Amino acid sequence: MNWIPQAVGRPEGGGEAAAEAAAADRVLVRIEKIGAMGALIGALEQLAASSALSDDGIFSWRVNQTRFRGLERFPLTYVSRLLEYPRVVVIPQVRLTAAARLLLGRPHRRERAALLLTLTGTAAGMQVRQYYGYDGSDNISMITFLVATLEKAFPGDDRAREACIRFIAFQACVAYAAAGAIKLVSPVWRDGSAITGILRTRVYGDKGLYRLLRLHPAVARAVARGVILGELTFPLVLVAPRPVARGILGAGVFFHLVNGRFMGLNRFLWAFTATYPAIAHVSRSLRP
Repeated sequence: MNWIPQAVGRPEGGGEAAAEAAAADRVLVRIEKIGAMGALIGALEQLAASSALSDDGIFSWRVNQTRFRGLERFPLTYVSRLLEYPRVVVIPQVRLTAAARLLLGRPHRRERAALLLTLTGTAAGMQVRQYYGYDGSDNISMITFLVATLEKAFPGDDRAREACIRFIAFQACVAYAAAGAIKLVSPVWRDGSAITGILRTRVYGDKGLYRLLRLHPAVARAVARGVILGELTFPLVLVAPRPVARGILGAGVFFHLVNGRFMGLNRFLWAFTATYPAIAHVSRSLRP
């Protein structure tokens, strides 16, 4: 019987698909490492101020646990005991170890999943324990780590990997746009007095910059409106030409660097720039 041997190997376009999958995985690795740096810094800050978690501290569990009901029931009683001081200090210690391994090592896929799940769980535990003092950077970091963890549950699924990257990118764009919209409807943000008021506080303030903006309200107003405009238009990064997209991301990095320098919002830099590899990846795919 006559027959023609069929070619054995990858289907046509398989090499290109493999390259795209490898590129997407590199995007996720960058997301995880940048996010791990923020988690490491946050864990160090919590360990340095761990005395605030004591029974006499501002984040006393004896006080904070009154927000919850049923902690005396099994198994919540064991959770409550873990959150007592000094046991609770173990949580940032574990978080520090996981972030350092993810940042400095080259863990394989399954280990990355375990490390990301650890970072997600410890973040949730500390938010329950401390409650106050958490902000948008903690929320975006938890979302990023959780989505990156879910991606590991679908090995070899290019669509799942791409969906996770797109979710992280769109979530970041929504966060920026929502922050800008909230400021836009606020009279104290439109006239610049909100920035002056924030810089006057002890927690987020800077004496030198506060005096400068108080003496020059027009500068404060211009800065505030610039922040509003930048946040509202940030989602355009997904469809803008490459030079413009790079400029938007560069402006975002500068914005968070300034916030870290003058307001002490160190984690914002790492939490939001961790999403930038995903944004750049999606921007390349959407650009004509």
